[in-house]
Amino acid sequence: MSVVVQVCARCAARWPVLGSPAQWCPRCHGVLLAPVRTDQHQPPATRGFRWIARSPLRRSGLAAEAPKAGPTPHYTEIPRWGLHDHVESPSARRDWPELLAGKTASFLTLTAGLYAFAVIAELGRYAVLLRNRTRLIDPTLLAVSDIAVFLGQAGGMLLALLSGVGGVCWLLRMRRRTFARAKTSDPRTPTEVIVGCAVPGLNLVMPGVYLLEVIRRDPRAVRLVRAWWSLWVFGAVLVVFNWFWRSRPGLQAMADGVLLAAFTALVASATAVLALMVLRRLEGRTLKGAKEPVTRWVIATGPPPQTDAEKAAEKAAEKPAEKTSAAGDREAVAP
Repeated sequence: MSVVVQVCARCAARWPVLGSPAQWCPRCHGVLLAPVRTDQHQPPATRGFRWIARSPLRRSGLAAEAPKAGPTPHYTEIPRWGLHDHVESPSARRDWPELLAGKTASFLTLTAGLYAFAVIAELGRYAVLLRNRTRLIDPTLLAVSDIAVFLGQAGGMLLALLSGVGGVCWLLRMRRRTFARAKTSDPRTPTEVIVGCAVPGLNLVMPGVYLLEVIRRDPRAVRLVRAWWSLWVFGAVLVVFNWFWRSRPGLQAMADGVLLAAFTALVASATAVLALMVLRRLEGRTLKGAKEPVTRWVIATGPPPQTDAEKAAEKAAEKPAEKTSAAGDREAVAP
């Protein structure tokens, strides 16, 4: 026998309908759903009522007056309150540290080239001094020698300074990327790295430490960093020794100072080349800037395939043995 009941939407209690349907559950005061017969498998998904919103004025009998239709809203001119196209100038969007970091390799290449030119200019100056012992020097040749020495030494110093600034920016970028790949934070702040690379005395020790901290199991890179580090310190000592040597009086001391300047420029050029090698190695590139081929080691499942030379050598070794066995067969068959 089926009975008409109402199901509570909150506590799922069933209440028989005795007369008109109820609205609230006597137990939990939840909303009762629409009446349903007990022989149905599921209770109705909709409630047995709907909400109707009426104005308080209309409910109290005070009808609100309808607003009078006014003119259609419009603009007397083009609105200027939005949709502005803010165009930034290209110079405002430039990231100068990132730009300098990308130019570091070019700066190092030019530095090495200019210091190599300075070596040739200093050796030419020394040859002029040797010739001047017995003959007078043409003023034009002397002026060319002076200009060459100035361009090599001054240009090398300027580009070495740019290489140092770019190298610090590149080091900060490399440390940021390395620690980001390792999903760790850099233990050193950018200010600490800049101070360690810029303060005289500290810049002979700390740059090598900062570079070794970003090397991940690469023995060749470690050797390159140590070689550059040693040459960097040796070059700094040479600069100080050169400065003291030039304070000595005498023509021979001046001539020896020219040779010492040539050797110092040679060391500076080699230091720039080693710095470029370190930069390329940590970036995974060759010295020319191309991507290095990736070596992938796999487990060998069989013998290695023979090359064409090995196959030809094996065939050549088998032919004499076949001739010898054929000759032995003929001897055995002969009466």
